[in-house]
Amino acid sequence: MGSTRPSMDAAKIRHLLTDLARVNAGYLRDGEYRNAVRERLVTVDASPTADAEIAAADESARPYAQLVETSTALAGIRLDASAERHVDLVIGEIRPDATFAGISTAVVAGRALADDLGLRLRIVMVGHTTGGNSAAVAEAYVESRFPGIDARVLAREDILSARFSPDDTWLATHWKTAHAVDVAVRGGRVDARRVAYLMQDYEPGFSPWSTEYAVAASTYQRGFQPIVNSAPLHAYLRAHQGLDIDPDLVFAPDLDLDLLRRVADRRQVSDTTKVLFYGRPSKHRNLYRLGVTALKIAARELAASGRRVEFVSAGEQHGDTDLGSGHTLRSVGTLPWDDYFDLLSSTNVVLSLQYSPHPSHPPFDAAISGAYAVTNEFGGTRAGLHERIAAVSAEPEALAGAVVSAVMRDASDGPGGFLDVAPGLLGGELRAAVAAAAARLRAAAPERTAER
Repeated sequence: MGSTRPSMDAAKIRHLLTDLARVNAGYLRDGEYRNAVRERLVTVDASPTADAEIAAADESARPYAQLVETSTALAGIRLDASAERHVDLVIGEIRPDATFAGISTAVVAGRALADDLGLRLRIVMVGHTTGGNSAAVAEAYVESRFPGIDARVLAREDILSARFSPDDTWLATHWKTAHAVDVAVRGGRVDARRVAYLMQDYEPGFSPWSTEYAVAASTYQRGFQPIVNSAPLHAYLRAHQGLDIDPDLVFAPDLDLDLLRRVADRRQVSDTTKVLFYGRPSKHRNLYRLGVTALKIAARELAASGRRVEFVSAGEQHGDTDLGSGHTLRSVGTLPWDDYFDLLSSTNVVLSLQYSPHPSHPPFDAAISGAYAVTNEFGGTRAGLHERIAAVSAEPEALAGAVVSAVMRDASDGPGGFLDVAPGLLGGELRAAVAAAAARLRAAAPERTAER
């Protein structure tokens, strides 16, 4: 026994060093992975920002300090009755390389709410700031990405030095931001009647059954004014959270139709079909490994068909993957907004998976602009939403069959033209839903003008 122990230890060390090398490579290559690692590493006793937040917080908020990494982000905010009133849009972080549909919709909704309430928009980032980012960088990007917007950006490390009016209106946009607002409500720093919650997916499902799952689910029950992104999510929240939300507060996904018209105009018939896979290995709900398996099956069938096919993955950097049958899935990683739509314009088939009730943007971006999209069904929430979206069972053979059918449709018919979703199918207009929420917020908590 004594002679085998050192070799076992050496084997473990070799495995640990191999794992460490893989972690380091992923950390250097992948910004999303870096953020996930940073969140795991952040603890209260290792973060000067978190220490200061707890010191500034009310006693009733302090027990929440180690629950989630955002728990105390707003717990110690400084209230000043003479401060300018804002709509405080609470997000994780805005980064130029990662402003996807959820962040984009949040900024559009925040801007609309600020307009309706006659207030200035302030964007409050409660995630720990990524290296190379800052409030100034994020603010400059917001101004370029959303022309005409008038918004100040606060990084988490700047929150404690800012002044907040007791009459500020708050817009939470993700469960971790809603939780941060909730802790601030419990600590007496935020008025719950002045909080709206932009619900963009069933976010407990983003985590396995765990503390994170439980906290995410609890945010739906805090009584914040809901604004719901899509009719399918509305139905799911009613069934699984018992939320009776007025349909006036439900809006269709905020798709850039003008941009998609331009993408459609640029599409061309080609003797090679490019298949775009929305591949995000770190996001479990995007079913990365299931999608790769489906593409391997599809590649084999397409090789036999004689159709020339090219496979590309975008959304998150990962290694190129041998699909067999002479095909490789080439990863282009995370793309800036304009670059993504440039790629989409040359792609006539899109495989985009999401195991959640929200009708995610990539299939609609593809179908509306003339491509053929394949996605997974989820509890009856996906079928029949667009004639160019095939929603099939979340299993490899069904997905592969749908991809092959889409490729052969492109080969025979070419791409389609611009075709929007039927009006009202996914919900009403975003501006109308935000206006309905603004009216309810005004009624619930009128401005305390007598104190001024």
